[in-house]
This record gives sequence, structure tokens and C-alpha cells, in this order.
Amino acid sequence: MRRFAVLTIAALLAMTLNAPAEERKLTGAEIHNLLAGNSVHGMWGQSEYKSYFDPGGATTYHAKGRDPSSGYWRTTETQYCSTWNDHESCYDLFQDGDKIIWLVPDSGNRYPSTLVKGNDTDF
Repeated sequence: MRRFAVLTIAALLAMTLNAPAEERKLTGAEIHNLLAGNSVHGMWGQSEYKSYFDPGGATTYHAKGRDPSSGYWRTTETQYCSTWNDHESCYDLFQDGDKIIWLVPDSGNRYPSTLVKGNDTDF
């Protein structure tokens, strides 16, 4: 009986340790802490891109094969917002392990990216 209990506990521990991370919505404070001073690398539709988020609020978006563009970013209590050419767009952000998922509220489109430490927008 004791051997069965030990095997059962070991099996449960193994399942817990190997379980995939669960996606969760980030708060504005979590978004800011995660992005400030870091970059992301991902796909937005058919375009591979890298973005850097300066802690002071500037941001650089660099789609592969195009020139980088500059804008501004901020967070609300619940969203990430960026301003490009005087137009602001806001997104919900989710985290699943090392993946950051951008959710476009109006369309429901989701765009996964990977967090990269520091400023990395070069291709």
C-alpha cells in the first residue's frame, strides 16, 4: 500500500512539473514591468517584426525588410497602448510561459511573440 501511495504522489508530481504554462491576461503594471527596457520578436500577420520598448515611453517597430519606425507606448490599468502617427491603438496582452500574446480587441486577432531582454530590433 505504501509503495502505491509513493508511486501515485510521484506520478502527480511529474504531471504537475510537465504541465504547460497557462495563458493569463496581464495587468497594466505587469505589462509595463515586462516590456520596459526589453524587446519582442514575433509575427504580425505575414510580417516578421521586432519591437523595443524604452522605459521612458518611446518604442521602435521594425518589420523585416522595412525601415524601423518610432512611436510611443504606455499602459492603462489593463492594456498596452501605442501611438503611431498620432493614432493610438490599445491591446490586451496575455502571457503563456515565455510567449506574449497580443489580442486586438476589435477583431479578436491574436499575435504571439517572444520576449527578448534588452534592445534588439536589428535583423
